[in-house]
Amino acid sequence: MLNLKKRKIATLIAVILGSSMLTACGGDDGKNGTNGSNGVIGLDGSNGNDGVNGADGTDGANGSDGANGQNLTAAAKLTRLATVPVGAEITGMFLTDNDELFFNVQHPSDLSGNETPAKVGVVTGFDWGTLDPMTESLSVPTTDTEKMAVRVVAGTYQVLGQAGDTLNNQLPHGLGAIASADQATKIKQSQDPDFNAFVPTSASGDTGFLFTAWEDRPGAMSRIELSKEDSGTWTIGDAINVDFSAVLGTIINCFGTLSPWNTPLTSEENYEAENTEQWNNTAYLDGYPSYPDVKNLQSYLASSTLPNPYDYGYIVEITDPTSTSPTPVKHFTLGRVAHENSVVMPDWKTVYTTDDGSNKAFYKFVATNAGDLSAGTLYAAKLTQDATSAPAKAGFDIQWIELGSSNNTEIKTWINSYNGITEADYIEGETSYITQTEIDDWAINGAGDDRYAFLETLRAAKAKGATTEFRKMEGVVINYDGVASGAVPYMYVAMSEVGKGMVDNEGDIQLDSSAYCGAVYRFGVQTDFNVNRMEPVVVGGAYNSDGDANGNKCDVNGISNPDNLAVMDDGRVLIGEDTSKHVNNALWIYNPKGE
Repeated sequence: MLNLKKRKIATLIAVILGSSMLTACGGDDGKNGTNGSNGVIGLDGSNGNDGVNGADGTDGANGSDGANGQNLTAAAKLTRLATVPVGAEITGMFLTDNDELFFNVQHPSDLSGNETPAKVGVVTGFDWGTLDPMTESLSVPTTDTEKMAVRVVAGTYQVLGQAGDTLNNQLPHGLGAIASADQATKIKQSQDPDFNAFVPTSASGDTGFLFTAWEDRPGAMSRIELSKEDSGTWTIGDAINVDFSAVLGTIINCFGTLSPWNTPLTSEENYEAENTEQWNNTAYLDGYPSYPDVKNLQSYLASSTLPNPYDYGYIVEITDPTSTSPTPVKHFTLGRVAHENSVVMPDWKTVYTTDDGSNKAFYKFVATNAGDLSAGTLYAAKLTQDATSAPAKAGFDIQWIELGSSNNTEIKTWINSYNGITEADYIEGETSYITQTEIDDWAINGAGDDRYAFLETLRAAKAKGATTEFRKMEGVVINYDGVASGAVPYMYVAMSEVGKGMVDNEGDIQLDSSAYCGAVYRFGVQTDFNVNRMEPVVVGGAYNSDGDANGNKCDVNGISNPDNLAVMDDGRVLIGEDTSKHVNNALWIYNPKGE
């Protein structure tokens, strides 16, 4: 603004001076002078005021609808419910009709690895049917005290008896003692309680008998009378050992189930069933059973001759379970294998049974008459794998191959034809019993009778083309009422390891090794109680040979070597571990609803 004023003043002076000069001289106008230089540019003016807003435009057209969203379900949930002392596994989970939970602490040890007494017990003060799905996992034991305790997420674990307890002098050799058939001599003390079954003797379920299998060579089964007090704890009445002498004893009594007609079904887990040629070999020391185990069985029988191998490896039903003298019956009809356990379907005819060990098979039996397992037809599974090798994804379609039909009486006649064979008959590289040539001739040409299906069941299944690649196939269970009503139409099977024949890139099962820590499979049960499909639902991780900082070689937040199972009324599944890959074995609950 100052420069503009100076320019105006200069112009005015120039006009005045010009006028004076013209008047005084009175001469002609001179030439125009040259144009002066441009003045300095003035400052910008201030901004003007904003204009008023324009009118709103009209709404645009609606966009097209988006694609429908997917239905989503919560991921399945795994919760740790209990832990047991170092060295122990959890066995014998059994839920009563009142949702009381029995389980055992098998072969525990102290922190130095010294064996301590096994325990048979029950959780008191809690109704497991009311377990909140949102319950948080019990912590992993960290202190020495926690590592040596039985810990539960709810209630209190009551020890009903420890291995060796005489229970008020009713068991002179002690609970779990393996004694001779006449009970005169103690052969050994077992630390391996496995299967539990509670058989009620009252409508309320507050009284009954607890049957416990002892997984040893020879095997045993105790029966303890129990009554529940108002406080919720249990008191012990009579106690006996089941007398197996009438069936020539048992071996390796493993897991089991209660039949729909309330009889315990204990399982002879004869790992050497397919190695019969070694039975009379005095140098066979590493088997399970070994030659020394066979001699213990001979001591049990007080016999002068070697026992017959074909008498061992069956499902054993305890009939008249509440009588003074329960009566065991061996059902040869379900085959001779390393039975983990069997489960009877609600038709009282269809039975599934698992075979523990390496390169084993899976079996189905259909009884001729409901409620009677003494006659029927035995089948073995043939699998077809999905187009993936991932254990967490690969399911299998199932077909059933018929092996044979027979009854206990006929099969026992076949068994007896091998009586009297001794160590003197053993020849290295040969067999004193059924030969592979006989089995193959039967399978291919139909030669002979069906004894091979029932006495050499695994070898017969393989010869018939069944799948014989399972690794440590363990507990097979259902919720009986859930399957009968269709509310929980599933059967579950634990696979302790996904290894060996399942991961060798050969045969019907070709999985990768990412689930060495085990898996649980689910089978949909059809209306005729057949199953034709198995799929993984809980899968452990890969094995870490170095272990974590505490020595756990499988992830502590997942399963490791699942073994015994139980299915609750609402469809949740209890999973017990049998593992050396967790410092402390755990009891888990799997909730398929993911709540």
